Amino acid sequence: MLPTDNCLPKDHKQAQKVLNGLGLGYEKIHACKNNCMLFYKEHESLDTCPICNESRFKMTSQNRTTKIPQKVMRYLPLKPRLQRLYMSTHTATDMRWHQEKRVDDDVMRHPADGEAWKEFDRTFPEFAADPRNVRLGLATDGFNPYGVLNQHHSTWPIFVFPYNLPPWKCMKKEYMMMTVLITEDPGRSIDVYLRPLVDELKDLWTNGVRTYDKSTGKMFTLQAAVMWTVNDFPAYAMVSGWSTKGYMACPVCKEDVTSGWHAGKVCYLGHRRWLPWDHEWREKDKEFDGNTERRLRPREWSGDEILD
Repeated sequence: MLPTDNCLPKDHKQAQKVLNGLGLGYEKIHACKNNCMLFYKEHESLDTCPICNESRFKMTSQNRTTKIPQKVMRYLPLKPRLQRLYMSTHTATDMRWHQEKRVDDDVMRHPADGEAWKEFDRTFPEFAADPRNVRLGLATDGFNPYGVLNQHHSTWPIFVFPYNLPPWKCMKKEYMMMTVLITEDPGRSIDVYLRPLVDELKDLWTNGVRTYDKSTGKMFTLQAAVMWTVNDFPAYAMVSGWSTKGYMACPVCKEDVTSGWHAGKVCYLGHRRWLPWDHEWREKDKEFDGNTERRLRPREWSGDEILD
C-alpha cells in the first residue's frame, strides 16, 4: 500500500514510541472499582482502596505474572502540549493574536471580546501582562462508542481548548487537546478522575513552566488558567457537583428555587419573580399558578458561596 522507503511506523507500538519521544504520550493511572480514589501520588503504592477496602487488581490465577487493575484512566499531560504550541513560528504568533491583532470594536467575535475576559484581565493584571499566557476552556461529555450493542457503557473524554488562538483556529480539532480519557462511567465521582488535571492546572497557574518561544527565540514562563467549562446540563451536574434534577435543580437559584409536583413531574414555576416590580403579570393569578407574585428575584451568589 505504501512506497518502499516510507517512514510510517510499522505498528501501533512503534507509533506510541514516536509520540512519547515528542513528549505527547500518556500515562495510565489505576482507579478504585467504586470510583472512590485514584492510586496516584501518595496512594500509588497501595493495593487496596483505603475508603472502601476494594482490591486494586482483579482476581486472577496464582501463576500469572502481571496483575490486571480493576479500572484504568488515561491521563495525557497538558504542559508538553501547550509548550508545543510555541515551537512553531506560526502557532507561536497566533497565540498572541487576542492582544496584538484582535480588533476591539464592541463586536463579539472571540471570547476576548467578552466582559468575562476583560474582567479577568482587570482582576489578574500580572497574568494578563504577558499575552502568551494561555486561557483555556474545559469541555466534557459522556458517549457510548458501542451504540446499541452495550447500553450500560459510557466513555468520558475531557478536552481543553486554547482560546488564545484566533476564532478560525481555536475550535478546530487540530488544537483540541484531550487530557483525560475515562473508559468507564465515573458516576458522580468525575472530580476523582479530574485530580491529575487539576494538580497540573494549579501548578501552571502558580509556578508555570519554562517554554521556548520560536517566534522570539527566547525562553519564558508559561502560565495557564481555565476560564470556562463547556458541557450540557446533565454533565454540568457532574462537573459542578450541584444536582440538575429534582426539586432544587437550578444551579443559579440554588435553595431559593420555586418548584412543585405537577402532571406527574417536577415543574419549575415562579418565573414572574424576574419581572419588574410593577409589571401587570405579577397581579394575575388565574393565568398562572393561582397566586399573585410578590417576591423579589433570587439574589446572586458570589463565587466563594458557590464553591462552599
